Amino acid sequence: MIKKIALASALAVSASFATWDKFPVLENHTGQAKAGFGFGLPEDKVTTGDLYAGVRYTVITGLELGTVFDYRLFTHYDGEDVKADGVANLPILVRYQILPIVSAFLDVTLPIGDDSFNGDATQFHFGAQYSNTFGNVSLGTELGLQLETKGDDKTTPPWILNVGAEGDFALGAATVYVGADLYLELGKYTVDGDNVGDSHTGDLGIFPYVGVNYAINQALSFDVAAIFGLGDEEFVEKDTDISFDVHANFNF
Repeated sequence: MIKKIALASALAVSASFATWDKFPVLENHTGQAKAGFGFGLPEDKVTTGDLYAGVRYTVITGLELGTVFDYRLFTHYDGEDVKADGVANLPILVRYQILPIVSAFLDVTLPIGDDSFNGDATQFHFGAQYSNTFGNVSLGTELGLQLETKGDDKTTPPWILNVGAEGDFALGAATVYVGADLYLELGKYTVDGDNVGDSHTGDLGIFPYVGVNYAINQALSFDVAAIFGLGDEEFVEKDTDISFDVHANFNF
């Protein structure tokens, strides 16, 4: 049960675990930090709470590096603590702006987290992003592939193909955004290099989200978002899950 809770909540609270955003990298020698709280309901009778903080910085023109530190405050089942908490695995985020509207990314998640809810394998997520602006509307899209090494149990899950899109609508100091991330499994589980069980190709998880960003000034803004989950049980344990994310952004 705990493994499914961890997977569902990590996917649902996408603000703290996925690529930072789907838009161009920051200008050279500029950065952004964020700090927030994610509250998830990834499974029937289950609630999770995470505090997280992250930073990204463009070290040379077009090359952005970042990371997000997440701490699981609690995992509750039917109101009772199930002792699945502590430090989450650590993602290292790299993006490179190939063209003004196209970037490539690589996220490497290191297995340093508490083993009560984290896997012990290194995860890789890589792909490309396309973004453009049409008046007051900005469109960001992403195509990626996720895979991981085998952990101590010598088991690797199927690969995951992800497709995402987001539209941002600028309304003065406020920006309303709507998007969705789709995850599609490819292949079978393998144990020590051998395929086992049925194919999971086609198992699908869809995570639409809606939120608003409000800018206090050029340096400080706040985000509030709701993320919904639906799809096959590999991604969503119940019919629909929901998570909420609140965070502050600091530009420097």
